[in-house]
Amino acid sequence: MKFAGVITSMRLLGVASASDCSSGIVPSPTPQLTPDTTPALTETSSSSSAAGNSNFARFFDQERFHEIFPNAVELYNFNGLVDAASKYTAFANTGNDDNDKRELAAFLAQTAHESDSFKAAEEYARDTYSVWQYCDNTTYTCASGRRYHGRGPIQISWNYNYYNAGEALGIDLLNNPDIVASDTTVTWMTALWYWMTPHGGHVIHDVVTGENGFAESTDIINGGLECGPDAPNKANEQQRITYFTKMCKALDVEPLGNTSCNA
Repeated sequence: MKFAGVITSMRLLGVASASDCSSGIVPSPTPQLTPDTTPALTETSSSSSAAGNSNFARFFDQERFHEIFPNAVELYNFNGLVDAASKYTAFANTGNDDNDKRELAAFLAQTAHESDSFKAAEEYARDTYSVWQYCDNTTYTCASGRRYHGRGPIQISWNYNYYNAGEALGIDLLNNPDIVASDTTVTWMTALWYWMTPHGGHVIHDVVTGENGFAESTDIINGGLECGPDAPNKANEQQRITYFTKMCKALDVEPLGNTSCNA
């Protein structure tokens, strides 16, 4: 979805804008989650070479990630997220263990929802779109032959979002959008870029560990479609909450306040 040059709604599963519908694009149905049998987390060693300077690597690792998301495609390797966090060192790194766990839980919940439990490296329906789908030449000219459909854990889409993410990361994503679906570190970087960047004056990272923080993160990501009395896609919000509850249990941390933006 387009909004002031940034992403306001990631797109893959059951999330479509009015412009999408008018173009005849039908979103895929939201998947159902399996029953939560995830055991509580046992803290991992901070001596792992993958941990680097990332505080959250003490709480979670690739083995646990694979246990919870056994069907995740190879692109979504948790060590790639740890590496990507070196670009955004404030992510889940406050020094308060509970807050850091909450942010990690929220991040993995939201990205799991957007990427179909980390099974989708790219938007499923991409082959049904014209090359001009998600191309707006108003500010940044689309590269010839390049497509800007959803890719990565946050399903970044539209040429201007690829440009802005690339500028922030020091990577030419406008001309090389496929990197997001092939590089395990870059793909997580785009999700962290979105997480740590203002959208409509709000930064998910700044609010997500506070009271009602998860609900606020959903409102920032897709509030127009999932939050409020007339929201058409409230079922999607419930899927996000299910993921978040699952991740909080895995990380042995309690949510703060309401988890629903419709509460």
